[in-house]
Amino acid sequence: MRSPMGRVVLRVPAMPPHRRRVARALLQEGALAAGGVVLDGPNEELLLIGAEAGRAVRLRGLLDRLIGSQVTGLWSLERDAAALQAYAAAAEAGAPGPNGSGPALAGLDGWLRALPLERVVRRVTGMRLDPSGGPARPAFLRLSIARQPLACLLGGLGADADLIEHATRSLAARLLIAIGDPSQRRELMGSSLPGPLHLPVPPAPLSGRSDGGGGGGRGALVATLGLEMAANPAALQARRESLGLQGWALELEGLDAASLRLLAIEALPADWLRITWSPALAAPSAMAALRRADPERVILAGVSDDTALDWARHMGLRLLEGAAAEAGPGLQVPRPVPAVVSAASRHAAAAPARPAA
Repeated sequence: MRSPMGRVVLRVPAMPPHRRRVARALLQEGALAAGGVVLDGPNEELLLIGAEAGRAVRLRGLLDRLIGSQVTGLWSLERDAAALQAYAAAAEAGAPGPNGSGPALAGLDGWLRALPLERVVRRVTGMRLDPSGGPARPAFLRLSIARQPLACLLGGLGADADLIEHATRSLAARLLIAIGDPSQRRELMGSSLPGPLHLPVPPAPLSGRSDGGGGGGRGALVATLGLEMAANPAALQARRESLGLQGWALELEGLDAASLRLLAIEALPADWLRITWSPALAAPSAMAALRRADPERVILAGVSDDTALDWARHMGLRLLEGAAAEAGPGLQVPRPVPAVVSAASRHAAAAPARPAA
């Protein structure tokens, strides 16, 4: 953590599925006020990492009342480093590896259909920098399939890159349907949206059409596609036009310093360009390539320290993802964007239930 002072880790033990869903929702709501990030811990535990201590203590009391006894744990990032390291080491040692338990290949698709999405869906709030130097503000929400937890759950199959790709696409298709289901939406997204909703979209095109996203507005839903789509600019342009007819904007992810040297990113037919930070981006050739693109189209991911944050400011980038962007004091969460959820519901039924591997 960049700023451990006054920050804690809240640990919630395993509990029955219905209570676990409520506990996760409380943690995610608490994170909006107290800061931090909600993660799955070992053995079905839940963790809120990096929360402000006072708010976390109040949240802990609420969770203990839900569980019925004081069984939650609280670690200080300032004072309990040894205990946290021991916990992390034990969790890593007990994590399923390539030879661990998991589904058989013949039953993989059925297992994927039954896997609770909340175990593998990662939720990230993108931030917008204030050009005047004020605190960053939430600007959009990204839902994605977390590959590392998925690989662990797959056990022996998790060592096969092709099977991980197949599983990720299948779960992404399920996620598109789930956000249109009121019984699942709140658990996956929280109670409000700070802006556009970015979702992983399988390579197979969405079916169906609507006029401007059914009221959501062009760009209120953002389809995130892998960089491999850029290999065929004509097909990418056609995909963008097709998505646009349904009210979706298109985002390309996977860009980095190496791809900036190979691609004319300013000519890519995409509404958003998601670039992952690394020190190699500070090389003159990478910076020159990036300056040719509209900074308003660029989202910089992986902003985990001041070096990345300062570089983003220097380049005039405003949309960021990462702990350094979220660390500013006085975060204010904008009002919900109900039209986005409405449009997502309309489009969810058109998403493919099981994409091809």
